[in-house]
Amino acid sequence: MADKTFPRGEKAFNKWLVRQYLQYGSVDDVFRRHKYGLPISEASYYRLLDKWEIVKAAGPNSKLSESLEFFHHLAETNIPFERLYEKMPPSFRTSAATLYRVLSYIKEGVTRRVGTGLVITPYENDKKVLIGEDRSTPRVELGKPFGSLSIPVGFSKKRDLRETAILRVLQQEVFTEQAIEKKMPKVIPERPKPFMFLDIADIRVEVFHIKLPRKYQGKDIFSSYKLFNHRFISIDKILSLDKEKVKLRAGVASGIEGYRKYLELKRRNISADPFYSRSELNYRLSFNFKKTI
Repeated sequence: MADKTFPRGEKAFNKWLVRQYLQYGSVDDVFRRHKYGLPISEASYYRLLDKWEIVKAAGPNSKLSESLEFFHHLAETNIPFERLYEKMPPSFRTSAATLYRVLSYIKEGVTRRVGTGLVITPYENDKKVLIGEDRSTPRVELGKPFGSLSIPVGFSKKRDLRETAILRVLQQEVFTEQAIEKKMPKVIPERPKPFMFLDIADIRVEVFHIKLPRKYQGKDIFSSYKLFNHRFISIDKILSLDKEKVKLRAGVASGIEGYRKYLELKRRNISADPFYSRSELNYRLSFNFKKTI
């Protein structure tokens, strides 16, 4: 049912609109959820987001997330592709042809899309990493539970400046309330440079290290409609959780392994260009390619 009651006053209504956007991910989705009954035009909504310095989502990525979940389950179960696809419910929107094409890209090491991942550490402790739990809807048919652990990560646009791509992830997965209040913490490094490139399915993710200033240490500083229960966990603990088969978002363990390598290079005073890594998901799908089709 459409909600015809909206906050009174321009400032309160504008904040509400920004919150709705960050919660639902697109202007179209906000309009649909309110049965197209919002007292604002789409053009004005986009202008408001620009005024609020909200970085727009990198396109409609629901199918991309769905594909990742499908391939993660395919790698976990190691059952034939067709048999798994036949089990998908009518709500599964990605075609078999699309999934086959992405699977062939994985085998060939080809990437078509881009993403941004953030390894965020507290002041004076580079060996603890900010982790949250995924709020997205569980999908039993894909073995996807509620609350998979993840570093902040999201899809990006190929034309994005790195600062823009990082800010998008911070607004959506780390500092959502601050974005709504127009009080975003200034934590993006000058001229940010990724320490690694990580391939997850057909997505090349640039992974950055962000060290938080001392004043951004408390658990209550973090907020998101995509992640919850943010906390700092040691690198070793995260990797042990992966070995214990605790559910992590695809690519998280590989990203943390890459970060550990990056720290070791820093400890030895070795200055290196960003290194490349394939996620465990890609290794497994490539190795079992013939078995899965």
